[in-house]
Amino acid sequence: MKSRKSIPEEMRATRRSFAHFPCGDLRDRVSTGMAITLRWFVAVLMGSSICGAQAQKAHLSVRHAYLVTMATEQKEPFSGCILVDRIGKITAVLQNDPPACADADTVVDAAGAWVIPGFVSAHSHLWQSAYRGLAADQTLLGWIDALYGKAVTKATAEDLYWFTLEGGLDHLRHGITSTYSFNYGGHTPGDKESFSEAELRAEMDAGVRFVHGWEPGKAGPEYTVPIAEERLKTFLDYAHGYGKTEAERARLLSVMINGGTAFDGTEQQAVLEAALMKRFDLGNQSHYLEQPETQIVDRDEMWPWFVKNGLVTNRMFFGHFIHTSSQILADTAKAGAGMSWNPLSNGRLASGTADIPLYLKMGIRVGMGVDGEASADLADPFENMRTGLYAIRAKYENAGVMNPYDVLRLHTMGSSDVLGVKDRIGSLEVGKMGDFLLIDPKAYGVVFDPYASLVFVTSEEQVERVYVGGEMMVERGRLLKQDLGKVEGEVDARVRARVVR
Repeated sequence: MKSRKSIPEEMRATRRSFAHFPCGDLRDRVSTGMAITLRWFVAVLMGSSICGAQAQKAHLSVRHAYLVTMATEQKEPFSGCILVDRIGKITAVLQNDPPACADADTVVDAAGAWVIPGFVSAHSHLWQSAYRGLAADQTLLGWIDALYGKAVTKATAEDLYWFTLEGGLDHLRHGITSTYSFNYGGHTPGDKESFSEAELRAEMDAGVRFVHGWEPGKAGPEYTVPIAEERLKTFLDYAHGYGKTEAERARLLSVMINGGTAFDGTEQQAVLEAALMKRFDLGNQSHYLEQPETQIVDRDEMWPWFVKNGLVTNRMFFGHFIHTSSQILADTAKAGAGMSWNPLSNGRLASGTADIPLYLKMGIRVGMGVDGEASADLADPFENMRTGLYAIRAKYENAGVMNPYDVLRLHTMGSSDVLGVKDRIGSLEVGKMGDFLLIDPKAYGVVFDPYASLVFVTSEEQVERVYVGGEMMVERGRLLKQDLGKVEGEVDARVRARVVR
């Protein structure tokens, strides 16, 4: 039997009027004075074409929605519906709710709610959710010592499972449906699985879509390329065989390498990572040029390692990438490489502000990340966008240098691009995964610019629902598939038991 779930009546007051285009003669339906572009007209015809034929029944239909698709050719939001099939993919994005929108296993009446793509965090450390508020007065290097040198040193694989699970759930609760997850590497003697295997289980159990960042280990005489290749092959076999259903397997977007050349301080690490990338055809995200204290040596000594060993390709993107040079930017742009911009942690750790307008002008691909919750503390993409946009405007002393649409685009399509999965996530388009948020617009009042309302005004409290693959995962801040309170209690107990005093 078909079920119908309605968003509260109060959400109907979105105060945006759009011409109504039902099946029939369009010429009689166009509002006076409304200009219709060819692109808009073609989209309407595509939606109307379903009226004359019986479409296959969808798994989910979201009707009466205000759609902010973030599709490249559809910047103007519109009223309509989306259909998602049983494997979690979008089969239609239609204007003005044609009859096909009423035929689905589950029909959601959005009642004017805004529907936007799920956010994509191009840079996250999910396991760090266990250590929020750590080293509050430290910049990056002092913070690293507090976290990696003390706090997490006695953690086990099972600890990392719970820490990562909490981080994944918290990302999901804030509207982040896909993330790059930097995993903590290692293996505790006596544990049956590695940290990376435990963390992959947690990512899957959280229900978030993810790129699993595999920790390659530190190159050296006792850890050579062949050893690293064998360990990576073992993990890839494990990862690609994980998941009981097609929907579960689709949560793993890819495996990438957590680049450590900048922190290792030797060219051997670059050689190791390049070999792994080539052998297994993997991407790499490397933390680079984050902290100001070591920027000169990081630029002068390490950049030649990246270039000489073939790391700077379109499969590489750099985390933070703040203290660059004109040569580094030119090399990066020429190679088609990218970067992840993390405003919250860059501000918290006093790392600096990346010159995003310049990077974009040069053709460097840019995504946004909320980083780890031990350095950014809050996995909130709305706060991340605001922080980044305000920092850039302050840096340039120019309010026109970036606008709300730009940062929303970077936190959705920009992030999916640098992750190499823009064909699967990042916008509401046919063939992509049905990952999206329903936003309650009642706080907006009169909407002067929908993107300004989303970026400047929206908070976590307005996220009514979060869907991943057409499945509702969060409703009004409440996780539907996991008991967050239980997970948080488990994490707290494990952190207290492992405290290094």
